[in-house]
Amino acid sequence: MPSQTISRKVVLSGFIVVIFIFGVFLFLKPASAQTSSPTFLITWKTTGSYIPSFYQGKALPTYGSNITASLELISPQGKILDLSGQTIYWYEDDNLVGGGTGVQQVTFPPIGDAPNSVNLRVTLPNYNGAYLVHAVTIPMVLPEAVVYAPYPNGQFSQNPLTVEALPYFFSVTDPSTLAYSWSVNGQSGSNAENPETAEITLPQGTQSGTAVTVSLSVENAKDSTIGTASANLTYESRL
Repeated sequence: MPSQTISRKVVLSGFIVVIFIFGVFLFLKPASAQTSSPTFLITWKTTGSYIPSFYQGKALPTYGSNITASLELISPQGKILDLSGQTIYWYEDDNLVGGGTGVQQVTFPPIGDAPNSVNLRVTLPNYNGAYLVHAVTIPMVLPEAVVYAPYPNGQFSQNPLTVEALPYFFSVTDPSTLAYSWSVNGQSGSNAENPETAEITLPQGTQSGTAVTVSLSVENAKDSTIGTASANLTYESRL
């Protein structure tokens, strides 16, 4: 009996030790699970890609423009972390485009032809002993041209009528440096004083219902191979 009592006490003591260790493990595990990596905040903008002043969208990169990207690292508690002493590398695809100690911003030209996507990757190889990496995809677009005319439903009731060229995403800062070509129903025309607009005078006696097709071509005057766009619109006379 005494030996059985001692054995039971030993088993019970061992069981209590196991329970205690397991309880300590359960107590510590949630604390480690609460820790998490910081959040990357990458912002970017395009320079050298023209958009009209009223356009509320973002200027998108095209061939000949530049992308400027910036990095902030946000702690799990929502605070901006100090990266001044951190080594940071920036890659476009697998090409290094900038980096060094505290380099939180980089400017680079997109590689390749549009339409395409720029894969931008930033790495912190030794952030508190951890390797951190994050990537974003930036669309690269071709230039676009729009024929703008304030005629509802594509119908006009005045003569002459005026239309305007709106270029988007050309690698220029001033739209007047672009070359504009206009044609109406296949016949070329131009406006020497303001090439961005076309004033169309229809022959006297033009019947109501006559279709007028306006064609526009816009080119980068310095190099048409890196920026050309065209557009067509058809209007109907209600004279």
